[in-house]
Order: sequence, then C-alpha cells, then structure tokens
Amino acid sequence: MQKDYVTIIENHFTPEELGSLTKIIYSAYQPLQLDVQVWELIKKVLPPDVYYEIEPLKKSVVGHKIVNDLVLKYYPGECTIKYYFIKNYLNRKDEVSTFEMNVGASRLDIGRINGKSYAYEIKTELDSLDKLDKQIQDYSQVFEYIYVVVHTKHLPKVSEQVPEYCGIVSFRNVGGAWKFHPRRKANKNENIDPVAQLNCLTSKELDQMMKLAGIKESLKGRETKEDILLNCLSTQKINHLFKTIIKKRFQKRWEHIERHFNLINPIDLQMFFRTEADPYWVYYKNSSMV
Repeated sequence: MQKDYVTIIENHFTPEELGSLTKIIYSAYQPLQLDVQVWELIKKVLPPDVYYEIEPLKKSVVGHKIVNDLVLKYYPGECTIKYYFIKNYLNRKDEVSTFEMNVGASRLDIGRINGKSYAYEIKTELDSLDKLDKQIQDYSQVFEYIYVVVHTKHLPKVSEQVPEYCGIVSFRNVGGAWKFHPRRKANKNENIDPVAQLNCLTSKELDQMMKLAGIKESLKGRETKEDILLNCLSTQKINHLFKTIIKKRFQKRWEHIERHFNLINPIDLQMFFRTEADPYWVYYKNSSMV
C-alpha cells in the first residue's frame, strides 16, 4: 500500500520539491490529530490533481501513515534518527531511556540510565553545529558519558570540535535504511556538577533524594533542600541518587514505548513517550469520518 500513495506523489515532483513539500507537511502535522484531520492537512498541502489521485485510499489508509512514510523518505530530521537509534536499546534489563530532557540551558535528545548515565546529542544533515559546544558543556555537568550521534556530513568537524572524552557515532542512509557506526568510545567525563544535577530535579524529587539519603528533616523551599543535600552528601552520592531518581521519573513512559514500539510510526515516537497514548486509538480509522 505504501508504494501506491508514495509512488503517486513521487510521480508529480522532483526530489527537491518532495523535500520541501514534506517539510511543510511535517511542520503542520500533529500526531494526536484525528485521521480525518490529517487527511485534511494532506489535502491542503498537495495540489488538487495529486490529492484526487490518492483520495480513493482515504477509506483504507490512515493519514498518519502517509505523513510518516513521506517524512522518513524525504525529510531526514531528528525524529527519524531518534527512532532508529533507540531501537538498539529496547528491552534491556534495568535500563530506562528518555527524550528531550531539560539539562541546563539545553534539551537533551536522548538519555539512558542503567547504573551509568549516558547523554546523546543528535546532529542530522539538516542541523548546524552552532549550539554543540554549549550542549556538550551542559550534558557533561550531569551525565557520565557523552555521545554525539552525527550524520557523516558533519563527522570531520565534530571529530575536531568535541572534547576527547566524548564518544562519536556516525550515521548515514544506505539503500533506505539508517546505519550507525561507532567512531569513538566515550570515556567517563570528570565534570559532573552536583549543583547542575540538583537543578534538573523537581522539588518533589529533591524530597525523594533526601528520603533515600536518610535525611529526615522536613524542609520548605527549594534552595534550602539543595543546600542540605550539598552539605550532607558527597558528589558521588548525589550522582548515584540522581540516576536513581531520573530512572524512576521516566520508567513508566519508557516501558510504554517498549510495549508498543512496533505499533508506533517512527515520527510519532516522542509523542507516545510524552503522553503514553494508546496507538490503537491514535491511528484509529473511523469509516464514518472519511
């Protein structure tokens, strides 16, 4: 079925035009839209003659699937790379992954906790490297092992730009499949900052850390809690408890992704992580609405 609608659309545009068109569709697309709404988006973006050629598929094909297949093929953005990269870390014992975690002034693309902590910053061929230095600096204050996952286009510059302790994984598209290649193994970084780690936690999570550490004082105010933890606990202890709490924060969401991974369209992965929505209902094809 994919060949039908993708081929029909491809026959009307150059690869460059398909890239621009797909970017417009993806920018306006919302995974939680109803199927009928996604089809309306497709109708709005495609020229009428092209839309009318695929319109007969409206009764059988979910609009989300059309958007997904076009994005995967013609708009190789971050969402695509995250999906195929994280596939390597599914169903591992005592391990939790997360997406888009706030770390300092940066947003971490992928984090992993499994006794050790890992940060992954993704740079696609569509990205610049302007923010990379600041991102590495922020992640290095909070996570033990830092990796840059980079399109081969950026590999030479990234290899020179990032600190020696950072690992590098390159990726490229080979015959429609994304291939990842380890280039440099990360070493444990020595820049962990307990203040930065505490800043990543909510006030309730600071309470959790105090409880786990056996600190029984009942305190109000974030600054007071942070001061007590910094004065009572070593950097190593805060790091250990930080990993425990972050793992707990995201465990339920990650287990939801693991259970439903094969039912989720790649470009929708982060939405399902954030909302824990049921793929059955998100992709439900209600014939009365088409």
